[in-house]
Amino acid sequence: MKDKYGYMFLINTVILFSTYEVISKIIVGKVDPFQINFLRFFLGGVLLFIFALIKGNYKIQRKYIPVIGLLGFLNVVLSMNLLQLSLSTVEAKASLIAVIFSSNPIFVMIFSVIKDKEKFYGYKIIGLICGVFGIVIMSINELSIELTSIVSPLLALLSAILYGLYTVIGRKISLEIGSLKMNCYSFLIGSLMLLPFLLLFKVPVFSIESSAIIHTLYLAFFVTGLGYLTYFIGLSIVGSSRGSMVFFLKPVLASIFALIFLKEQTSIIFISGAVLVLLGVIIILYWDDIKSKFPDWAKNKYLNK
Repeated sequence: MKDKYGYMFLINTVILFSTYEVISKIIVGKVDPFQINFLRFFLGGVLLFIFALIKGNYKIQRKYIPVIGLLGFLNVVLSMNLLQLSLSTVEAKASLIAVIFSSNPIFVMIFSVIKDKEKFYGYKIIGLICGVFGIVIMSINELSIELTSIVSPLLALLSAILYGLYTVIGRKISLEIGSLKMNCYSFLIGSLMLLPFLLLFKVPVFSIESSAIIHTLYLAFFVTGLGYLTYFIGLSIVGSSRGSMVFFLKPVLASIFALIFLKEQTSIIFISGAVLVLLGVIIILYWDDIKSKFPDWAKNKYLNK
């Protein structure tokens, strides 16, 4: 029952994260990409800090400041800026970038095995393979178009790798000090690290077009503030390698939102990949229920591994 609550938090995160590309596409040309990145993490951090003040749970021990600064640097300065750069290149395809970034559970699992010594069960491998193949199939059409430039996909891949490392380190700190404080301070520190670059390159900090204000606030308070908060609450309950698998749902949900709000069309190939992604997620999340349907001899010989 506890795991189900964890997955509810994670599904909430993925739904919010899946709206990111759609909202960002709507405000392209209205707000600088790096300005969006600064505003969403700074405002999201302020929102979480207000919650921490209300709860009276805002104090943090000095020993955690260096690692929280590292988390802010990995996520805000490196991973999310690389993602923004990948979306800003001339040849970039937002749908392809979303698919590549959603591969970060692969790296979460790898880092979890290396750093946290999490067990690599057979069913996780099967679910992982389904998710990876699904993502590859979903991106086939886009990759065939974009072979002339690999800069954008490589930036997105590097962003996904760094986000995987951030997730594994962040889950451990979240367990020790709480998701609210970890996200609050890592967002604020990370955005303040980013601020000098905005000033150096004369990028506007708080000045944005009035037509983009609502969208920017949504990205800051919901996608970033609430989304990251529920992400690490969920991970603290179900574990980072298994919990991060719900990220495989992001390309599917993002495409549905793009179809509804941006009228972007999809294909049979994409739908086939989405089915594989869903199958992989179902195997990871509901393995115990699936295993219970098999006879005892099959469980003992093949499934209890």
